[in-house]
Amino acid sequence: MPISVTATEVARNFNGVMEKARAAGSVTVIKNSHPIAQIIPIDEVKEEAMESKAVRLGKEFIDEYADVFAELAK
Repeated sequence: MPISVTATEVARNFNGVMEKARAAGSVTVIKNSHPIAQIIPIDEVKEEAMESKAVRLGKEFIDEYADVFAELAK
């Protein structure tokens, strides 16, 4: 379930909001009835970055050995 907090709540209870973000995976910050920011635990960010790196490395590997894969596919 998405969690939203007001910017005022972030200012008044930063530690509590951080705990909510850790527990829920993210917290959206609302100001004047509009989302203005998202707080994401660093572990989530690192995981996304690692997945992106793995995909990039896989594509580079396939591109580098495309001729070998084509030969094996015959």
